[in-house]
Amino acid sequence: MKLKSACCAAIIALAGPALADFPEKPVTLIAPFNAGGGTDLLLRGFQEPFAEALGGTAVVQNMAGGSGTVAASHLAGLDPDGYTLGYLSITVSTIQPQIKDVPYDRESWTPICSVAASPTMFFVNSDSDYDSLADVKADIEANPNALIFGSSGPGAITHLTMVAAMNGLGVMDQVKHLPHQGSGPAMQSMASGVIQFFGDTEVMMSRYDLKPLAVFADERLESLPDVPTATEAGIPAPLNELYLWGGLFAPAGLDPEVAETLAAACEVAVQSDAFQAFAENTGTVINYRGPSEFDAFFRQQWDANSTLIEASGL
Repeated sequence: MKLKSACCAAIIALAGPALADFPEKPVTLIAPFNAGGGTDLLLRGFQEPFAEALGGTAVVQNMAGGSGTVAASHLAGLDPDGYTLGYLSITVSTIQPQIKDVPYDRESWTPICSVAASPTMFFVNSDSDYDSLADVKADIEANPNALIFGSSGPGAITHLTMVAAMNGLGVMDQVKHLPHQGSGPAMQSMASGVIQFFGDTEVMMSRYDLKPLAVFADERLESLPDVPTATEAGIPAPLNELYLWGGLFAPAGLDPEVAETLAAACEVAVQSDAFQAFAENTGTVINYRGPSEFDAFFRQQWDANSTLIEASGL
């Protein structure tokens, strides 16, 4: 018994410093879409404050494909050591695995923290003749199947925003959908006129020349007081509100102490002056939740989003 106790004590002694020294190498933050999209821009605004709070280094790795499922599938298969996290959104974590055959589900994760929850918006090019969703509806009805909305991939929040808008306006069967490998490539199509409509968060306006026609929120944004809500623009409930929330996830089985270390750094990062300034400049709505609260929220969203899946016809 004494020998066994001594062995256990030695193991604990060895394990303790390992946790205390975390992180001993850079932490990789996976963005599940191409560079230039809303998720990528947000994660890069979060990267440095998070690394500083963690007392280490954080690097962003873009891994596009499958509307975010390529990155999520990769992450789910990694060892849960805390050195690779994914910034997964509402669609990647709760919608895609319910509409596709992917190697992950709601039991595949250790939720670390939620970071943001921003309402989506209906965009056209800034030089577009469209000034309202009424204009969009009228043009689509006058030119059925001639106009195209883009997305960052089937089932992505950008796709669901357009589905909500077009269904709400009653023109879903008169407009085409062109999916892309991320919001960045979609913006190239937007600028060249290949697509006319796109849905994403306000952060896109910090980099691209866009005109918002409606916001899918319960009230107008303080930063854009002249942009009507989707409800005001004629989109009925439950299609009138849609928020892009996202947060950090690790593979299931992460040591609770490591999870708490990462979550504490996340909380400091979102409260930092640098990230607060980023959020203010991009219209990002900060929404921090720690591991337990985020886990409960994530599971609730998994169940609730089945309604949105049904409405989209996915």
